[in-house]
Amino acid sequence: MNWDAVIAWAVVALAVGLLFTIYKYLQFRRRDDAKLAIDLFRDLRSDEFKSVIRSIYAVRPDGWNTLAEYQKIRIDHLVDWFNLLGAVARNQEINRELAIETLGGATAIRCWFRLELYLKTETERRGFFCESFEDFTRRSLDHFRQTGTKIWFNWGDERIELVEYFGRPDVRPRYLEEIRAVIRR
Repeated sequence: MNWDAVIAWAVVALAVGLLFTIYKYLQFRRRDDAKLAIDLFRDLRSDEFKSVIRSIYAVRPDGWNTLAEYQKIRIDHLVDWFNLLGAVARNQEINRELAIETLGGATAIRCWFRLELYLKTETERRGFFCESFEDFTRRSLDHFRQTGTKIWFNWGDERIELVEYFGRPDVRPRYLEEIRAVIRR
């Protein structure tokens, strides 16, 4: 018996098995990405979320102190959703480009624009509040800047191009690493 031939066939069989396993894993991963993306998309496009987003857009920058408690709770629910989206995108539980382009990148930028003062105030009050949302917003801005896509905020008499607006260092959302570096100090 030629043991070299047997070993060679065993190595080939092992390699084929390994390649098949990798292929099936990637196929399973894409299917999970699609299911998670569909669930997140349904949430974002639900009447409740659309209502919350419109109410966020309608609040003037000086109006955050006058919000009723139920309004803050609804906003916090949306912030939690963006935190979840940011976390799953950052941890590659879902394709980041898919999350930005399809699920919520532009909406995150618009909401961050309107919520910025509220989010900073709540973060100071609570400590940990919206790290993944801020990181997702920053990565969305980077993506749209690289692709040359303009993201407009149009509400009433306001019309602002947000990718350009957030290019300013004094208002630019931070990456998670920047946020955590400040917390560690």
